[in-house]
Amino acid sequence: MSVSGGRPAEPAARSVVREQVRLTASDGVELAGEVYRPEGPGAHPLLVVPGAWMSLATHEVTSARRLRALAAAGYVVVTYDPRGFRRSGGSIDMAGPKDVDDVSRVIDWALAHEGADPARIGLLSESYGAAVSLNAAAFDARVRAVASLSGWTDLVAAQWRNGTSARTVGLFQELVGRLNGRFDERLTAVFADLGRSSAGSLAWARQRSPRTHVARLNRHKPAVLLVNEWDDALIPAGQTGEFLDALEGPKQLHMRPGGHGDSVNPTLGFLGGASLWERAVAWVDRYVAGTGDGPTGPAVVLRSRTPGPLEHYPGWAALRRADRRVPLTPVRRGDTTPLIAGLPSGAESGPFPATGALDALGVHQPTVLPLLAPPAAAVWTSAPLSAPHALRGAPRVGGSLTADAEHGTLVIHLYDTDALGHARLLTHAPYSFRNHPAHQPLHFTVPLPATAWDLPAGHRIAVVLDTVDHRYASAGTTGSRLAVDTSATRLTAPLTPLTGLPRR
Repeated sequence: MSVSGGRPAEPAARSVVREQVRLTASDGVELAGEVYRPEGPGAHPLLVVPGAWMSLATHEVTSARRLRALAAAGYVVVTYDPRGFRRSGGSIDMAGPKDVDDVSRVIDWALAHEGADPARIGLLSESYGAAVSLNAAAFDARVRAVASLSGWTDLVAAQWRNGTSARTVGLFQELVGRLNGRFDERLTAVFADLGRSSAGSLAWARQRSPRTHVARLNRHKPAVLLVNEWDDALIPAGQTGEFLDALEGPKQLHMRPGGHGDSVNPTLGFLGGASLWERAVAWVDRYVAGTGDGPTGPAVVLRSRTPGPLEHYPGWAALRRADRRVPLTPVRRGDTTPLIAGLPSGAESGPFPATGALDALGVHQPTVLPLLAPPAAAVWTSAPLSAPHALRGAPRVGGSLTADAEHGTLVIHLYDTDALGHARLLTHAPYSFRNHPAHQPLHFTVPLPATAWDLPAGHRIAVVLDTVDHRYASAGTTGSRLAVDTSATRLTAPLTPLTGLPRR
């Protein structure tokens, strides 16, 4: 868990008492927690902080410092290991109904034992704890505000990408989970089922997705602050923006460069992690404690992956207003471009899990376009841009293919390419088809994760299709053949002149 102090919720700093506690859930499972309370009388605002999926020693030190600062500012803070993790009992529920009920029981306990104010309750956490917090707020109307830092909003889209298992990401998540906690048979089966996306596993994941519970959130309209990163391999960029637009209460989303959790990591201060934590504290100051002005204004505040100032938008849908068709020219002439399934090309998503941090450092996954050729890859490029342009939001790539097998996988990459063919990855996504008749045309449209990137004048946008990437499990058989309709590939992208951006 990585949480850290910001500006005070109340004017005077107070002495803080820190205490280890054991909390009992409704089903008898014991939860290991800590309480940070300000000394002195009074009904204090309450912050509940569910722990993250992974907890490192450095995170624990930072967490203690940040939570102590919140208590010194006047909050009662109760943090705990979610069930199945570390010192708590039970098995991991993956932000499911038991986790949701646990948050309510922790609130009950704090109101009964810690002098917390029942009219001023908030949830604040990162990663796994952030998803737990959003789901819990949907089912407990006492929650006035949530600060969700790098949490998922759609677990289905996090686990399955356009019919494709995010295999490497899932294996990494499972490994970290087993090192930090305990799996039951159901969770073990879900991770084993990643490649099949069965109806049962999809229903299980939907139940654990805040997006499923938007109607409940909108009944009592807690104030929701969301923070996510452009290159988060666990949470494809864009899902949180769509969730934000569906909310009806006070809301704000901050998108930043980096990978999972980087934007609130205090060791990466150049990414604005400290300032974003301060924004989260200011959010609960305003909507929980009622003692601060708090963030107001635009619903979406983003920073591009290329250097530039902050940009403000009235909502996530505002990014789609720039959608336009980008004409493409195939690098290889002919009616079709052949691909052989399983043949690696120079188009790659980059070394997970390091790509997010590298991207934040300005080290963007490269390739050399002239080296990408059939039967490993198919390439199309736009005309050179006549002026600098900004790509903001989620592009879509469509096309048509014919395969000699009923199952197969494409990986779609979008690149910024200079005049010499040096290319940097903008975004990518897999697409899998199953049980489609062999030798029959298949038409596809694939949404790619959102991105924010400034393209210089003279550069081109390149679309590259291949059949393999180390992050994804292929649905096809190595050696099977696909013929991509050369003239049918198309790109729709939220592209606008750089001078038209709402920068501050």
